[in-house]
Amino acid sequence: MLTWILPGAGHWLLGHRGLAGVCFLAVSLPYWTGLAFGGILDSVNTWTNRWLFLAELGVGGYTVPCHFISQQIERRVLKDLGLTAPPEPSGPQEVYSRYLNHRARYMSFYPESDVATIYLATAGLLNLLVILDAISRATTGGLPTFYRESQPAASWESRS
Repeated sequence: MLTWILPGAGHWLLGHRGLAGVCFLAVSLPYWTGLAFGGILDSVNTWTNRWLFLAELGVGGYTVPCHFISQQIERRVLKDLGLTAPPEPSGPQEVYSRYLNHRARYMSFYPESDVATIYLATAGLLNLLVILDAISRATTGGLPTFYRESQPAASWESRS
């Protein structure tokens, strides 16, 4: 649970300080870079990109607060335009155009939006691997799952 909230926190608790730092940087840098490229309104929004949001939830400690901020901005945009819900693209074109123009300052466009999607999804899915690694290390006493007790090598005298 700690690693879901803050990448690397589970490893830190297990005493793997160096690995915790690597995990923190490996997940946090792509997440915040993707958010900077994509803008918070569309990058962390269930309405505009549900699949990306699901991938981002791998980093719940970052995604949940950003989602609330995104929703607050969305409500402000709708309030400024006098709307109660986002207009449908198939609805009146003038209303939908005004809506898109008003949100444009919070959005990114191609190619930045594609780069943002890749960075954010990668960070979320990578943190799922970090979570699984922390769980496996917690169940093995802090050792990686591939660790095996080394057996003492037989001496040459006992082999002959």
